[in-house]
This record gives sequence, structure tokens and C-alpha cells, in this order.
Amino acid sequence: MRRWTMVLSWGLLGIFLCAIPATAAELWPLPKDPLEGRKVFIGKGCARCHAIWGEGGRIGPDLGKVGVGRSVLELAGTLWNHSPEMLDKMLERKIPRPAFTPEEMASLVSFLLYLNYFDEPGDPKAGERLFTAKACIRCHAVGGSGGSVGPPLDQYQRYLSPLFIAQAMWNHGPPMGEKMQALGIERPVFVGREMADLLTYVRQAAGGPPQAQVYMQPGDPDRGQQLFAAKGCIRCHAIRGEGGTVGPDLGREPFRRSLTEVAGLMWNHELHMWQKAQELGMPLPTFAGQEMADVIAYLYFIAAQGEAGEHTQGRVVFDRLRCGACHAAGGSGRGIGPDLGQSRAVRHPIELAAAMWNHGAVMAQWVRERHLPWPIFVGNDMADLQRYLATAQPSSPSQ
Repeated sequence: MRRWTMVLSWGLLGIFLCAIPATAAELWPLPKDPLEGRKVFIGKGCARCHAIWGEGGRIGPDLGKVGVGRSVLELAGTLWNHSPEMLDKMLERKIPRPAFTPEEMASLVSFLLYLNYFDEPGDPKAGERLFTAKACIRCHAVGGSGGSVGPPLDQYQRYLSPLFIAQAMWNHGPPMGEKMQALGIERPVFVGREMADLLTYVRQAAGGPPQAQVYMQPGDPDRGQQLFAAKGCIRCHAIRGEGGTVGPDLGREPFRRSLTEVAGLMWNHELHMWQKAQELGMPLPTFAGQEMADVIAYLYFIAAQGEAGEHTQGRVVFDRLRCGACHAAGGSGRGIGPDLGQSRAVRHPIELAAAMWNHGAVMAQWVRERHLPWPIFVGNDMADLQRYLATAQPSSPSQ
């Protein structure tokens, strides 16, 4: 319950407030309001069988972590892979199998995927150890204990999102680095959950009277895209091949990390970025208000789009999964099921995923009657298959 509350507080409900245009993968535009994904999860009865972080049904697995390390279409493929088992459980318990429009499928998958953008609560005990081990205590006090070189950190007690502190650390990174160098303190590096643990400790150990809690608004990927250009990030970093080459292409980096992990990575590389910015005569960007949340949301959103499908590999997938045993596509395969080369459902990967789910019960029956293995999608299979099927489309595809 605690983590679910934090997700709502930190802004899951707005990470898609402004959808970015479809990438090369030509995904169905993701919903502007991620609350719709939660509504779909509950309204379609998913919560009767599945929990989210312990809240919900116990028949199927907890879906709170199902999106870890997956793109939108990889997660859609995972749902398809388990479709026969889910169908059996539904029949057993007389639960109607839900149908999804492409918009609902995109909303549901996005909701499940982006749950992992947010951290579980940090460990304050581990954070206390880190506060000493990383030498933060030599310059900063919290709860009346620590150094006086830098300002006390008790003011951050009221901020529920760790990004407030992470943003302040970034903005003061260069002068902090100079002071640490003067004092012979090694600049700390954060890995894994360390940033989350440290920031949780700072909030809990802060002294003074309780303060009104301050919530950070949701990260807006559309604003983040604009800031990425306006702050000059695009001069050094590309997004899927478009932009600078000084730093890594952030559209191809494994940015499916949690919010504080990304903030930790930014801190770890800030000194190098500052030095490079000086060489190029550029100011190191600073962030105010919601800006860091927006930029991180943009990077996370872009990475989760996944890679574009590849036509040739899609034909390999079509043959490997034995789709041709039931379906024709561009003159290839049998006609037990509809000709996929004539279907509007293959125009976009999410449309294909929704159509496959909706026809899953009939397909499962056909597969069992013919003693065929259930087709299992791995990696980028679904995007590749959609790309192949789309190339088999006539100029005016039918339903």
C-alpha cells in the first residue's frame, strides 16, 4: 500500500500527459492520461486475478514487476504468451475474458510498464550508512548531526519526491565538486538503489517541526523533449541518431531504470559533462521546478518505445511461430484464419497486439485441435512481425 501511495504522489498519473509522436517503431500513440491504464486494469477485471505490489487477486502473478526491462511491445508479447493459461483460469472460474480496443491495450500495457519508473521506498538505515560512507556528513548536517561546510539538509523533510534533492544536488554539483576537491573528499558515486536510500534517510532524519508536504508534479515527457533541446542536451546527446555525438545516444541507452537511478547516473557523470561543456563553451544546464522530472520522463518514455520492427526478421518470426499454418499473408500460408495481409489490425503493433488478444480464445482452440505449439514471442518479435505483415498490405486493407 505504501508504494502504491508513493506512485500516485510522485506522479504516475501524469507521465503521459502529453504523448510524443510515434517513433520509428510506429507504436500506437500512448494515452495522455495514465489513469486510464489503471481504470482499464480494474474495469476489465484484471485485479480479480492479479495484484499490483500485493494489492489485488492471487490467482495469477503480481504484475507490479512484469514490465521490468521490457519495451511496450515486449510486455504486450508477454501477455500474449500467457494467454492460454489465463483463458483456462477464466473458464474454470467463469470469469468473462475481456476484450481490448487498441487504445485500451496501449493504456494497460503502458500502465504496467511504467510502474517500474518509480522506486520502492528507500531504506533509511542503509541511507544513514551511506550518508557517512559517501562523506556527505563532513559537509552537511541533518537532524543536528554533521558538518557545516554546506547547508543543513533538514529543509528537504517536506519534499516527498526524491527528485527535489537530486535536482538540488545536480544544480550545485560543480561548486560542490570544487569544495570536495579542496577538502580532499572523493566525489561520491551512486549505484543501484543507493540514491533512493540516501534521500529517504535525509527526509526521515531531518530535524525541526513537521512541515507541510510538497509533492512534485508528474514528469511530462512532451515538456521534457522541449527542455532536452532548450537546455542544450541535444548538442551533445542524440536521441535515436538525431542530435550530437559528444556523449552517448540516450535514445539507445538502457534508460528503463527507476527515477532515482537515472538521477544517480546524471550525478555520477556530471563532473565529466561539466568539463566537456567548458571545452565547448557551453553552460552546464540547471533545472528548476519540474524540469528534471520532465527530462527524465522523456528519456524513459523514448527508451520504452523499443526498436523498430524489421521486415526480413518479421518473415522469420512468421515462419518460426508457424503463423502460416492458419493465416495467409501476402500470398503465403493457409486460410483457416483471416488473411493477415488484408487486415487493418496489422497497421500498428499495438493494434495487432489487441486483435491477437481479442481472438485469443478462438486461436487457442484452433491450436489445440491441430496439436500445434502455442506461439511464443520473445524480444522484438511482435514489432518485427507487424512490420512484415504491414508490407503485405494492399493499398486499401479491409477489416
